[in-house]
Amino acid sequence: MKPVTLGNMRQLGVHRLIAHCLTPSCRQSALVDVSKYANEVEVLWFRLRVKCGKCGTRNVDVRPNWKEQPPSESLTGKQWR
Repeated sequence: MKPVTLGNMRQLGVHRLIAHCLTPSCRQSALVDVSKYANEVEVLWFRLRVKCGKCGTRNVDVRPNWKEQPPSESLTGKQWR
């Protein structure tokens, strides 16, 4: 399975990452603007570079913000999220 790139993500209508601090006493989350990065950059690349803005740890989970993805239409014409 190939890693998700920013280009893959953008093709699906998602333009930001969401970062969640995994430190139990913090649990901060934030959206990360990745618009200045090339389509070839892998989402996993950010996991090694992002740190929590609240507690400073690098124990952060980074994923595409799939909640931004526009609703898609099914074969019956109904929209699903």
